[in-house]
Amino acid sequence: MSDDKFFDRLRQEASTLRYEPRDDATWTRLAARIRSRIDAPQLTVAQLLARWFRPITVAMAGLAIATSVGFAYVENSREPATLEQMSSNSDVEIAVGGDVYSVND
Repeated sequence: MSDDKFFDRLRQEASTLRYEPRDDATWTRLAARIRSRIDAPQLTVAQLLARWFRPITVAMAGLAIATSVGFAYVENSREPATLEQMSSNSDVEIAVGGDVYSVND
């Protein structure tokens, strides 16, 4: 096919990586395992979708829980405003449509 010796060299170097069991029992088990995977019934569409969506659903649920815990921590870690702090600032600013309105007592 080709005069290039690359594939011949690749086969020779890869021969040490091949798995070739020495005993017949291992060959029999290996062949049986391959046959069982080939003869396995095909997945239905529902099973295929379940196989994909279950991990995604678990990941999204974990993300939602982590976000909820994070928000709760941030809200509870702030110091609450006291009545004196709220009453000391008499200016109230309201922003509507990009305009800022200030209301003073």
